Amino acid sequence: MPTKTEKTSPAKTRLSPGELDGLVLAHLQKHKDDGPLTASAIAKWIDRSAGVVANCLARLTEAGKVTQAKKVPRAFVVAEKKGR
Repeated sequence: MPTKTEKTSPAKTRLSPGELDGLVLAHLQKHKDDGPLTASAIAKWIDRSAGVVANCLARLTEAGKVTQAKKVPRAFVVAEKKGR
């Protein structure tokens, strides 16, 4: 059993504005062959809450950087660049 001074997991640091967007996009790009990913799956990999990641994905969808590929459960992929 850990003592009060031991940590069971690395401490999360506060991200600067826009940094979460970069983490989420990088993860989606790195795992684009794994199919659409849910906010929960992404959140586990980047060690952030699923709610925060879901909000980020909504923002990235509005910006056209990601596309919602499935409605239930909501799953996302990196948006394809137009003009290719």
